[in-house]
Amino acid sequence: MNADVELTGPAPVLVAHRGYSGRYPENTLLAYEAAYEHGARYMELDLQMTSDHVPILHHDASLLRMAGVDLDVRETKLKQIKAMHAAYAARFDSEFDDNCFTTFKKYSKWMAKHPDVTTFIEIKQESIDRVGVPLFMDEVDKQIIRANIESQCVIISFNPEVLNYTRNISSLRTGWVLPAWNDRNKQLLGELKPDFVFCDKDILPQNDAEIWPGSWQWAVYNLDDVASAIAMANRGISFIETNQIGALMRHDALSNRRQN
Repeated sequence: MNADVELTGPAPVLVAHRGYSGRYPENTLLAYEAAYEHGARYMELDLQMTSDHVPILHHDASLLRMAGVDLDVRETKLKQIKAMHAAYAARFDSEFDDNCFTTFKKYSKWMAKHPDVTTFIEIKQESIDRVGVPLFMDEVDKQIIRANIESQCVIISFNPEVLNYTRNISSLRTGWVLPAWNDRNKQLLGELKPDFVFCDKDILPQNDAEIWPGSWQWAVYNLDDVASAIAMANRGISFIETNQIGALMRHDALSNRRQN
């Protein structure tokens, strides 16, 4: 894509996908601190639940990719996970051998110290399948309330039940992660009426096809180069998720991002 594409409308809000995940181990406090230092004020994270029902920042059901240990996070106690390292050695070799996993409680405390941060919290289906939406969301909501960060959090999920349950128990904002671009999901979106819709760039219609209008704001993931981010913003996308938050924040057209 042409690197010289010009921004023709408002700058998008840049969201650090799993923190500064292009440069640091994803879903760990180290990656979020780095994203913040590069100017990001919107973050995205994934939550799984340990066997002793502790929400922990982690994308996969397996701990293999991040820790090199072939265990299921849902069948592993927090004490065991704390003894592991979230090094993501396949990508970073031994650079982050001492990096630790991050519980949601720890991340919430970090957020409380940074009231200018908003976080999109994805509730992962693998843990929903194991413990159910009520148990998972009740614990997440409890920790959000304890940290006094309700206004900073948005609960997102592929699972519509998560959105409906969240709105029944709290005033938290919600976002639906769109599983596919089709008429059925367009209708469901109109029924859900989330605050945000997250869409994979690979399923979004190309060129100038209509982006479904509504009261929600659109977020597209993952765009890791400046030209693609600007092109998506020119289509009216408000939020851009990226693994390369540092590189995109350095660009003049994107660093002056629109804020809510």
